[in-house]
Amino acid sequence: MMTDQYQCTVIIPSYQSSRTIAACLTGVFAQDTTDSFEVIVVDSSSDETPALIRDQFPQVRLIHLPQQTFPGTARNLGVQQASADIICFLDSDCIPASNWLSSLLAWHRKGERIVGGAVINGTPESWVGWASYFSEFREFIPAGEAHHVDSLPTCNLSYRKAIFQEYGGFPDAYYPQEDLIFNWMLGKQGETILFDPAIQVNHIHRTQFRSFLAHQRRIGRVTTQVLRRTDLPGSALARRGVVALAALPLLVMLKFVRTLHVFVAWQPGIVLQHLLSWLLVAFGLLYWAVGFAQGLRSMSHPPDYERFTAPLDSGNKAMSSV
Repeated sequence: MMTDQYQCTVIIPSYQSSRTIAACLTGVFAQDTTDSFEVIVVDSSSDETPALIRDQFPQVRLIHLPQQTFPGTARNLGVQQASADIICFLDSDCIPASNWLSSLLAWHRKGERIVGGAVINGTPESWVGWASYFSEFREFIPAGEAHHVDSLPTCNLSYRKAIFQEYGGFPDAYYPQEDLIFNWMLGKQGETILFDPAIQVNHIHRTQFRSFLAHQRRIGRVTTQVLRRTDLPGSALARRGVVALAALPLLVMLKFVRTLHVFVAWQPGIVLQHLLSWLLVAFGLLYWAVGFAQGLRSMSHPPDYERFTAPLDSGNKAMSSV
């Protein structure tokens, strides 16, 4: 397949996505654009997700893996199979706005190598959904003008394929912050990331309280590993286990206040309408703190700790694809 056949490749990692994948792909194929694009879903589900994709979206290039695979690894596999020079990442629980692709491509044509956008709460009827949104996406709200940032989530992010050929792919571990550490590494290499709040996706969040708490604990644990690997704010503290443990209550309070401040400054009405969700945010931060403390007790790093500079093979390797 010629690389100039498509203007971009949309890559979607998927695991147990039967509840959301149809809406996600419907949004992708409803894009208001004249640019041609291909869609690759790298799926490791054991539910009906692959059958649903085959039946309802035969135009998708489906790569089905036999075991659960982290999103970073799935994205790397998708990049290896991509035919276009621009890679647009979307998560299987996100629904893109109709101008999503055209807006990303417009910035790339202006010379930007990494472009992403804002995240909107796609579960507005759920208190837990709002808590998830408040907890995880305060830096990516649809407000302000386009500007350069240090990192963006891969649920709404695009790269020139050359980025992966030059610097390698996402780390296999560090989920759900493999994008943060990858973008940190790119920043060290002099790359810049353009954030345009007008480029938007709706994120379908967790709505089960126990699942929300478990995810917050995982984020806390991985945050410790990421801080030890990088020089991001807080890294010096994370390397001093006893001091970090003593400061943990203050960190929790600081995170809550900063998060609340962002949303009060943006849309105070949202805060007032969802006061119960802020109580859930507080509970989530307690679980985040438990995870952070667990990470501090473990000095080990993920197995791919040193792998960040090997270029990703851009050739189309043979894979199980349907």
